[in-house]
Amino acid sequence: NHNEKLEFLGDSILNFSISSFIFSEEKDLDEGQLSRIRSNLVNQNTLIKVARFITLDKYLYVGNPLKLKNGFVKNSIVADSLEAIFGAVCLDGGANRAAEVIVDLYKTVLLKDISLQQIDLRDPKGELQELMQGRGLAIPVYTVLEVTGPEHAPVYKVESSVTLCDDPAMEVKKFFCTGVGNSIKCAEQSAAKFLLEELRFLDFK
Repeated sequence: NHNEKLEFLGDSILNFSISSFIFSEEKDLDEGQLSRIRSNLVNQNTLIKVARFITLDKYLYVGNPLKLKNGFVKNSIVADSLEAIFGAVCLDGGANRAAEVIVDLYKTVLLKDISLQQIDLRDPKGELQELMQGRGLAIPVYTVLEVTGPEHAPVYKVESSVTLCDDPAMEVKKFFCTGVGNSIKCAEQSAAKFLLEELRFLDFK
């Protein structure tokens, strides 16, 4: 009767299980690398992949506002429901059993043909910030331009911008790109990704 409370518990046990797993598997990695791996393993996209793999969406009863026009359950609901399942497993079988279930699923779905070190990819926002700071430049600025869609499923449009000094003219220029997502964080990541691609096109190393 309290799926959101189960989701709260499942989120905690998921983070603990993945943290423990990568800590024991990759003893030579530093804290930053471990954090990036965990961040790339514990997010909405990975939860959706695991949930779709076990066809969890087929067993969810939700109202029409939480479904897409094609009848599929919204990704955010599917991801949250998987965390609730993890919470239920923890209550039913204990933290150790929940960790086993989580790690086994992750190994089967996400880590079958890829190593943890390959998962260590900086997210676009972090990579863009490191790029700017490494050159002694101001960090990127993110601005929410627009929020559309219904209240229960908003879509955010965000601008990511940086200011660079263009050699040899030494002219200060602002570069910016926009991104969209179902959360501000996702929209920021999208905008940062496009801006990184533009900077690489300009041969900004």
